[in-house]
Amino acid sequence: MQKSLNQGIVIGGTHSGCGKTTITMGLNRALKNRGVDVQPWKAGPDYIDPGFHSIAAGRICRNLDTMILGDEVVREIYSRQNCELSVVEGVMGLFDGAGGRDERGSAAHLSKLLKLPVILVIDARSMARSAGAIALGYDRFDPDVNVAGFILNRVGSTRHYAMVKEAVEDATGKPVLGAIPRDNTIEMPERHLGLVPVWEKEEEFSKSLDYLASLMEEHIDMDLLLTIASQAEALPEPVHSVFNPALAAAPSVRIAVAKDAAFHFYYEDNLDLFRHCGAEVVYFSPLADASLPEGTDAVYIGGGYPELHPRTLSENRSLIEEIRSCCNSGMPLFAECGGFMYLTEGIADEKDRFYRLLSLLPGQTRLGNKVRALGYCEAVFRKDTVLGSKGETARGHVFHWAGLEAVPEEAEKALDVRKGDDTIREGFTWKNVLGSWVHLHFASNPPMAAAFIASAARYRRNCV
Repeated sequence: MQKSLNQGIVIGGTHSGCGKTTITMGLNRALKNRGVDVQPWKAGPDYIDPGFHSIAAGRICRNLDTMILGDEVVREIYSRQNCELSVVEGVMGLFDGAGGRDERGSAAHLSKLLKLPVILVIDARSMARSAGAIALGYDRFDPDVNVAGFILNRVGSTRHYAMVKEAVEDATGKPVLGAIPRDNTIEMPERHLGLVPVWEKEEEFSKSLDYLASLMEEHIDMDLLLTIASQAEALPEPVHSVFNPALAAAPSVRIAVAKDAAFHFYYEDNLDLFRHCGAEVVYFSPLADASLPEGTDAVYIGGGYPELHPRTLSENRSLIEEIRSCCNSGMPLFAECGGFMYLTEGIADEKDRFYRLLSLLPGQTRLGNKVRALGYCEAVFRKDTVLGSKGETARGHVFHWAGLEAVPEEAEKALDVRKGDDTIREGFTWKNVLGSWVHLHFASNPPMAAAFIASAARYRRNCV
C-alpha cells in the first residue's frame, strides 16, 4: 500500500557510536506516545537495531539498503508502508557507504532517493565551537542532501549546550532541535555480533523506552521535528517490480519460520514476499516447541545466536527428528547463517563440548574469536535449489564468527559467493534442503520466493 504523503526524516550521524540508535528509539517511542502512526526503518543489513525500533514504534521496522537492492526497488519497498510518518535510522556516518567516492549504502544516498530531510546527530562531548565546523562540513558536503537540523548528544551542561548550539546555528543557519544530556544509564549493551537482541531483555527494554521518550519530549523540539518531516518532497509512483501483482496469490501453503532467542534475524521483506506469493507464515521455536506447527509445508530458519543455546537446541530431539523426517520426505527447508549451523552435524562450544543438531548437511560448526566473514555479497547457485536454478543470482550479506569444520572432501558446494574481487564456494544442499552462511534478500531476485512456495506446494500434494 502506498503512503498518501511522504512525511519523514532520516536520523543521520557524524560517525558510528554518536548515539543515533538510542535517539532514534526515543523519537520512535515519543512519536508513538503522541499518537503518530510512525514507521521505523533501518539503513543497511542490520538486524539488531530493527528489533529495538519495532518495539519502540509499535510497528515492524524494515531495512532499506541500496547496496543490495536497486534504487527503484528501495522506493517500492519504502512506498508499500502506509503510515503517517517514517523515521529512517542511518548507518555509520551520514556519507559512509560503498567507498570514498561511492555513496551507495549510505544514509545520505537514502535521503536523496526518498527525498527525506536529515536530522544530524552530533556527539558534543569534549567540543564546543568546533561543533560548528563539523556541522558546516556535513551541511555543505553534498548540496543534494537536505540537512535540515541537528540534535546534540552527550552534552555536559546547560552552558555547554548553549555554546555548541550557538556555534552550530551560526555556522549553518539551521536549527539545533535540542540536546540530550550525558547519561551513562542509557548506553546499550553489546556482544560479539553487535547489540544484545531485544528478545533477551524485552521487559527491561520496554520499561526504559518511555524514559527515552520523556528525554526526547523534554530536550528536543518535537513540534519542529514534525514540521521538518512534513516538508519531505512527494515521491513518484513506484514501479511494482518486486511485489508484482502478477505474483500475488491467495495463501496455498504454510511456511514455518523459526523465531526465538536462537533464531530471529530476518529481512521482513522476505516474509512479505512469501505472503505476497501465496504463503501463510507461521512461527515456531526450535528452543521450546516439541513439533512443527500443524500443516507445515516448508521451513525457513534465519540467523541468530544458536551458539548461545546449543544444549537446549540439541536436547529438543522430538523437533529435530520431525524436521529430519519431513525433509527426508521432500519438505523444503532454507536456512541461513545461524540456521545453517542448526542444519549441520552440530556445534562445538569454547570448551570443546559437542552438541549434535539436525545433521542434514555436512560439517561441524565452532565459534571463533574473530569475524570469519563480513560484508555484502552476490550468491550464484551452482546447482538447482529450492530457491532457484543453477546460474541464478541473488544479493545479500554475510556476518559470522563461526566456522565450519570436518567437511568431507567430496561434499559439493551449492553457491559461489562473490564478495568484492573474491569468490568463495560454500553452502550445501540435500534433497529440498539448502543452507549457507549468506543472508539473502529475496527482493534482489523475487522469483526465489515463488520457487520456494512452488516446492512447498509440491510437497503438500505429495503428502495428501
